[in-house]
Amino acid sequence: MTTMPPLPEPIGEQPVPPASGLGAIAVSLAIELALVWIVWVGMEPLQSALLGHAALIALLSGYTFWRGRTGHDVRIEGWLCWFTLTLGPLGPISTLALLIMTNAFGRVAKPFDEWYAALFPEEEANASERLYQRLMSGREDAVAEGSVNSLTDVLFTGNTRAKQAVVALLARRFRSDFAPALQMALNDSEASIRVQAATAASAIEERFHAQRLELEHEARKRHGDRHTMLRLARHMDEYAYAGVLDPDRMLATMTSALDSYRAARGFTAVPGAPETDGNESIDIAIGRLLLRLDRIEEAATHLASLSQTSPDPRPALWHVECLYRLRRFDELRKRIEDPRLAELALTDSYGNVNPVLNLWQISSLSNLLGDVPELDAPDPVVAT
Repeated sequence: MTTMPPLPEPIGEQPVPPASGLGAIAVSLAIELALVWIVWVGMEPLQSALLGHAALIALLSGYTFWRGRTGHDVRIEGWLCWFTLTLGPLGPISTLALLIMTNAFGRVAKPFDEWYAALFPEEEANASERLYQRLMSGREDAVAEGSVNSLTDVLFTGNTRAKQAVVALLARRFRSDFAPALQMALNDSEASIRVQAATAASAIEERFHAQRLELEHEARKRHGDRHTMLRLARHMDEYAYAGVLDPDRMLATMTSALDSYRAARGFTAVPGAPETDGNESIDIAIGRLLLRLDRIEEAATHLASLSQTSPDPRPALWHVECLYRLRRFDELRKRIEDPRLAELALTDSYGNVNPVLNLWQISSLSNLLGDVPELDAPDPVVAT
């Protein structure tokens, strides 16, 4: 793959050529000295010399403009025009002194980038700063490489331009795990960000709905195909958690996703199908949706056996939540001893579970059989 050559530096940032403008300086000096001489010896009146001076400035200006339009460096010629206009014969001499000093200092002066880097050495950027830099450079992979925490950091601390870049990129590359960032933008203090976020949410919802219609048509066309039905189920599952639906539509979408998962569970998997099309993956999704839909008895029955057979610790955690909400505390104390729950609580996504587990384990060890304190059970997390 070929790469484009680097863009040349602007002329204003390049060193002044050593002989830049020498010819114009020499001609201007000669004409100005000649005008002074003819006035000094009385050959012409002062008015004629002033006309000649004006003509010289006009010629210098035209010459400088022409050279600039053809891509030449005209910094020295520009100073020559200004100095000659204001200083007369001293103008070309001053311009020559400026050219000499510029060449002398240019040999030892550091470029601005080197000077700035030495004065302010770069520190290692954190994830939010790297995301901000990618957003400001317009990279389309900014969201793909970022996390929801980085996005919310930019929305919380960034300027208006950075927030607009986040919302625009979310609208193009939205995933359900970025719903908190979208909700934060919808509640931003700046009206322009709220309007842009509302427009993005509408576009996201329209895109989800259009894809749902396509997947439903494909599922009807390929009736009995497990993979096609699972694509529809997972799309509606993700749609429900996208953060763009009102509560009633969210529950309806979750119910549709549950029905699609159950329909897919009844179809036979084709040989060589991916692991995500297996029965265990579908059962985990069904258990999570039952719990989220507050069908607790159903969820407890479904998750009871799944939590024992699945190596994934999440069904065990959700089963514990079902037992708590059903107030079956004796069974809960037995389930809480599952070592997989302790391992799950050490992960970042389930860090809030650890204090709850510790409290219930202490209660079990102390044999406290009285009233159990009302604790908020941790919310289940969307299975990936």
